[in-house]
Amino acid sequence: MARNRYGWQKRAKELARRQKNEEKMKRRQNKSAKPAPPTEETPDSPRE
Repeated sequence: MARNRYGWQKRAKELARRQKNEEKMKRRQNKSAKPAPPTEETPDSPRE
């Protein structure tokens, strides 16, 4: 009698999920690593 391949399917699904999560984390790290665009500068002490 042939056995089902559920174990292999489950493993493949877990690997795909793990790879997707790793790619997502890399994108998030790249996004947070980029410096924010410069905004209106406010001096620490007023120039008068």
